[in-house]
Amino acid sequence: MSISLGEKFKLIRGTTGLNQIKFSELVGIGISSYKKYESGNHDVGTQSLLKVANHPQFKKYSLWLITGETNPAAGQFAPGDVIDELGLLNEEEFEEQFIDTSIKSLMMFFHLDWFRVNPDKKIDINDCGKLLLKDLKPIIDARASKPANSQKTA
Repeated sequence: MSISLGEKFKLIRGTTGLNQIKFSELVGIGISSYKKYESGNHDVGTQSLLKVANHPQFKKYSLWLITGETNPAAGQFAPGDVIDELGLLNEEEFEEQFIDTSIKSLMMFFHLDWFRVNPDKKIDINDCGKLLLKDLKPIIDARASKPANSQKTA
């Protein structure tokens, strides 16, 4: 069962702790229209939908607002979802962790004699990690943005 956009607005507003007046001012919707949306007396128009979906504080709810789905890997949630902000990595942290993990894996491969270092060539194991990231990042990004990873919610 899907819920109306007005009900979704109310759920999003609930995450802010703001009353209807303050929320409608924040997103730039007239209070009389906003009250009609929440009460179900008026359908939400495109402009009002875009004002909420594009507001910096509420962009994380855009996918859910429009489709009813979430995609935590892409930073898209529903109100009330537990968001593990500590578990999310920015781009720099992701690259650093990827390279460090790659280096550890490569070192283990060398230790297990799965690979042998060519004594005639000087290698920089850190550069190997960076090269792996460069080659694999498009695949990782494609997987993270694939719709099959999204979760259906209200």
